[in-house]
Amino acid sequence: MVKSPKILAAGDVAQLLDVTYQYIDKLVQEGRLPYQQTSSGRIFMEEDVMAFKRERDKKAKTDARIKRKR
Repeated sequence: MVKSPKILAAGDVAQLLDVTYQYIDKLVQEGRLPYQQTSSGRIFMEEDVMAFKRERDKKAKTDARIKRKR
């Protein structure tokens, strides 16, 4: 059985990353978070968001400016 990719809305991404919707906008504008534009707005692939989160968590270990929940 082939698993379909999970699609997330911007609000879901903000909640998953524990950031504001405005920060999601900034990440998109900077090209740091991939997305797809649809007629109803932006959508994000869960695997892209999780890859971003893993990278951010890895950087947070060495960069005190990056805050994360423990």
